[in-house]
Amino acid sequence: MWVFAFLVGLFSGAISGMISVGGSIIVTSMLILFSALYNWDFNMKQIVTTTAFYTLITTISGTIYFWLNKLVVKKIVVFFGIPAVISSLASSLLANSADDNWLQGVFAFFSLLAALAIILPEKNRDQQDHASFPYFTSILLSLIVGAVGGMIGVAAGFLYMPIFLRLFHLKVRQAVGTGMVVGGMLCVGTILGKLGGDYIRMDVILPLGISGIVGVLIGGKLTSFIKDKWLNLLMCIIIAAIAVQTIFVFMADSLMISLPIVITATLLLSGIFLWLIFALNPSFAKREGRS
Repeated sequence: MWVFAFLVGLFSGAISGMISVGGSIIVTSMLILFSALYNWDFNMKQIVTTTAFYTLITTISGTIYFWLNKLVVKKIVVFFGIPAVISSLASSLLANSADDNWLQGVFAFFSLLAALAIILPEKNRDQQDHASFPYFTSILLSLIVGAVGGMIGVAAGFLYMPIFLRLFHLKVRQAVGTGMVVGGMLCVGTILGKLGGDYIRMDVILPLGISGIVGVLIGGKLTSFIKDKWLNLLMCIIIAAIAVQTIFVFMADSLMISLPIVITATLLLSGIFLWLIFALNPSFAKREGRS
């Protein structure tokens, strides 16, 4: 398990460093999947806690990099991050008595919503760039995102990244940097809600955290070489893939649907997502002209 955790942490950290989303969900998804396949003694609440610790460790290292490069929007950190911490703490405490299958269902449902939200094209950016800061909407959405993150143990980047890009109209690198800070804050609330139970697995947290720090630094450096267009495409593909994978596990593990039906539904959903990504965002398929 140590080698598995190290490799997952390295890969997930690199993804987080590039787009501030996907890393923690990859960790959660892989732990759920391999626990089911190999009958590991790893329940959903332990997975939630492990992912929260991993995310906190990697976001701290990533935050330093993006803060030094002035890619963190402080107003969003205050009016989105602080309410999310409070909400995630309350939700994390409530989730301690929740059924594991129900938590997996929540994870799958919000992964699907996030995939649809990030795929939808953004409109009227030029007009909305000069609009006043949406304080009320920011706080309301942060409470919802914090509640989801507290339940499923991830920084909920797959939820707040679409919000940062669509509502606040941040550039991709700004959204990544701000997401690092907010994600770390949210994880604090989640972890505090789990300290009283037997949910902390240091044998997995340590290798995940060590390799995750290395991965985040690598991913953060890579953003300077990748254009925003391709970072956006990568974000769409990863969130869509996460949604498909979590729905697959939920149907097979929690709902006990037969494998042929699950595979058919997964392939169909994958095709729909792939079509939507390029149909709704034609710029992804366009070749850039030579100068």
